[in-house]
Amino acid sequence: MALVKTGILHLRLTNFRSYDFLDLELPSDFQPILLAGHNGAGKTNVLEAISLLTPGKGLRSVRLSDVARRMGEDVHPLWSVAAEVQSPVGISKIGTGMVEGSERRQVRIDGRTTSKQAELGEVFRCLWLTPAQDRLFCGDPAARRRFLDRIVATFDPNHANRLADYNAALKEWNALVREGRGDNAWLDGLETQLVENGIAISASRLDVVERISQYLNVTEDASFPAAEIQLTGLLEKALLSQSAVMVEDAFMGQLKNARKICAEGGNLNGPHTADFIVIHKQQNRSADLCSTGEQKALLLSIILAEMRAQMAEQGHCPLLLLDEVSAHLDDRRQHTLFEILRTRPTQVWMTSTNSQLFADFTGLFSQFDVQESKVMIKVA
Repeated sequence: MALVKTGILHLRLTNFRSYDFLDLELPSDFQPILLAGHNGAGKTNVLEAISLLTPGKGLRSVRLSDVARRMGEDVHPLWSVAAEVQSPVGISKIGTGMVEGSERRQVRIDGRTTSKQAELGEVFRCLWLTPAQDRLFCGDPAARRRFLDRIVATFDPNHANRLADYNAALKEWNALVREGRGDNAWLDGLETQLVENGIAISASRLDVVERISQYLNVTEDASFPAAEIQLTGLLEKALLSQSAVMVEDAFMGQLKNARKICAEGGNLNGPHTADFIVIHKQQNRSADLCSTGEQKALLLSIILAEMRAQMAEQGHCPLLLLDEVSAHLDDRRQHTLFEILRTRPTQVWMTSTNSQLFADFTGLFSQFDVQESKVMIKVA
């Protein structure tokens, strides 16, 4: 299968974080991009802007008002991110931001305005790793679900829509049963939405876990550990042994029974309570018991396997954002990772406070120096 390159050709930020304006032309060869600069220079802000060109809250998962540029007490609430991107569907112009008179961010694709963020996933997909994820396996299961769902959405853009619809219906259902103000017909409608979207969400997660698992056993280099990945959750467990119709009926019955339980302060089990479990196969140890460096290596193993699966099945893979990726990796793993990434048919964006880590790859990376939210290409 012929591989299709994915990347950004042109990026523009307006009133975004520390940037009043940034207009950046990118090399068309899609070499890996290194943003180098001191702490607080604005490197991660660029990655966050790119991440908001996909559905969701971006790599920092913050409120939309938090990304607006601030100068002292002055806030510029109308921010925007726009890009010209190349993807398997061709070259597209996409953008997002806040506009006058709206509390929700606007999305534009090739000059067309849409209310659905998930449509961005049809033309542009990306994954990311940040320092906050270095201990992902030791924290809140919700963060692990977000990590997995981001991967699932690169295979199936409709996954983001289902998640949004499920979470909206769940929020409304919870409010109604706890306040005792919903009639049966209203609750029945919400429960139908929860069942339809919930089963589809769980099935998609299981499908992608199975597909990626095939490539986790095909390591490109022994520098990165082999990982075993699993999903835990009532729906996920049921779908492994029962038909989707049977699981739907059971989940609907659970929702009916949960009306009284949740009204009294109990909780509902569903896709929103599932967990993503990772095992270090060589050490036969749960990821949460591994060192920080091993946890980082396991995360990278999963992402590299996802990229191999995408290339084998679809002929392309998502753009990759790696914020201070060298942290907690030894020299051997850093060098191996850089060698692997530069062969991928996608643009990889990396940040670092120490550009000397990339000295062996001079000419194979496009380096931009970032100083006080000014981005300048480094001429060799």
